[in-house]
Amino acid sequence: MALLPRLYGAHMVGWNWDAPGSFTLINFDEAGSCRAALDGFDYSTFIGRQTVAMSQWLGHSVEEDVRGNPQAAKAYCHSVEHITVARTYAAVSGALTVVVIGVIALLLMPSQPQVAWTASALLALSGFHISESQTGTVDAPSVLFIYLFFAVTIFAFKRRSVTAAIASPVFLLAAVWTKYWVFAVFALFGLLPRNLWSYLGQGLSGARVTILVFATVILFALLTNSAFAVASWFPVLGFYYVLVPWKKIRFVLVPVFILMPVIAYLLTQVDVIYDYTTGGMTSNFGSGYAAIGWNKWPRNVLNVFSILIVGLGLPACVFIPAGIRAIARDSANARAWLCMAPVAVFGLYMMFVAPVTYYRHYLALIPAAVLVASLGLWTTSLPKQRWFFPLFLPLFFIWPALLALDIEMDYQRDPRIELRQWYSEHPNDRVFISYYVSPSPAGMRQSSLFRPEYGLGNAQTLKQAHYLILSENWYDTAFANELNGPLTAVPGRLIKTRPEYVEFYRDTLAGNHPTLELERAIDVQNFMPELLLHKWLYGTFQMFVGDIKIYRVVQ
Repeated sequence: MALLPRLYGAHMVGWNWDAPGSFTLINFDEAGSCRAALDGFDYSTFIGRQTVAMSQWLGHSVEEDVRGNPQAAKAYCHSVEHITVARTYAAVSGALTVVVIGVIALLLMPSQPQVAWTASALLALSGFHISESQTGTVDAPSVLFIYLFFAVTIFAFKRRSVTAAIASPVFLLAAVWTKYWVFAVFALFGLLPRNLWSYLGQGLSGARVTILVFATVILFALLTNSAFAVASWFPVLGFYYVLVPWKKIRFVLVPVFILMPVIAYLLTQVDVIYDYTTGGMTSNFGSGYAAIGWNKWPRNVLNVFSILIVGLGLPACVFIPAGIRAIARDSANARAWLCMAPVAVFGLYMMFVAPVTYYRHYLALIPAAVLVASLGLWTTSLPKQRWFFPLFLPLFFIWPALLALDIEMDYQRDPRIELRQWYSEHPNDRVFISYYVSPSPAGMRQSSLFRPEYGLGNAQTLKQAHYLILSENWYDTAFANELNGPLTAVPGRLIKTRPEYVEFYRDTLAGNHPTLELERAIDVQNFMPELLLHKWLYGTFQMFVGDIKIYRVVQ
């Protein structure tokens, strides 16, 4: 059930748009690991080495001049032959993750197999997970290796397996190397001796531990916020130290909490950590990820909820709080649950610290979320109701299935497919196109890449063309989206753009640009509440599939 929709999408999305057997790249982040494996890109090589090897085994060899040549490596990795392998690898990885999350649930709750089956079914039907498993990025394989590592560590703990404990570092290496997911190391918390946890936690209530965790996370969040003023540091220190229950914590923890602000400051000054927690103020496209300033917090918090709602569906999300309560009460199983601590740490990172917040970066949260939601469902009184099995449970699974269908239809009805008909009706017109429009090869001959500077002032450069085609996936830099968050009043706080670009896009979309008249809009159509809500707040959910606006240039 999990493999078929993922494999179908992998071999359907982008194929046969221009002619039988033709391929059009949809996701421009695909095959980054392959390019790195061929020394043409700076990224993890773990998955790329495997897909290149499989592609060569199938007869698509790598020529001698490809390695070390960025353009040649990109051409090889984006070829039909390699993309087919990379997407199949991702589809199989996504399907296997469905199995692994069921195994984890059975290890954690062997007396409640219904939780395992429910969690696996929810993940199999997750439209977000399906969409990320049908493209040749490392995201789906990364999640598989992360949860394989969790399964091995939980098995080592629950079954007292020395073999699994010895093997766990190998799975840890794969979990980290696939996408530099360093959070995996926090799984080792679950393997620490019970006596140590009892000693460190004695005298601390669950509420107090929660306060300390969030206080520490917010400390890191402030230090990685480009808008945080140094003059505010001393009040923050005072507030942090007030939250620490000095009389209750063990003496060995006292120096840790005293030095925590210093540790946090020194860590965030390390270049690689700075890049992954703060980011730069500028980029090749204008503003950098750090420019968002204080808008980072509402953006990050809202993104986590958006991903859970679209990734699971509203009915499943309702049961997440009940699942969290059930885990908090499961004291006998606490250390086993700690083997999945990396997901909680990662969730806090994405909620408060992360500078880069594309939705695919949240994918590792989805398997854990379906597990918690499933546990929550079966701990409520609903399963005892007479109508639960014949009515509620089928509807509970039909909803995410419809949501998955709605997400997949975005790809099957990609506006760029319809755009090809428009090009055939305008064979002699000169066209400016924005990023991600991807016209047919014939259309490319009459098209040039557009820059917002062309439409500023008297727009003389823009007037050299007959039409301008804008892709939502690029003009959304001027509006609320997963990178900008919901607050967009200050153009200087928006990501990957410039204030003058923001003004151009907003004027154009509002119909106020004197040189442009909207001729045609090819919009993504959705019917599920989750996607309609997201469309209203943030635009189209997918990163590389979005509305297309065709403007006629007024000469």
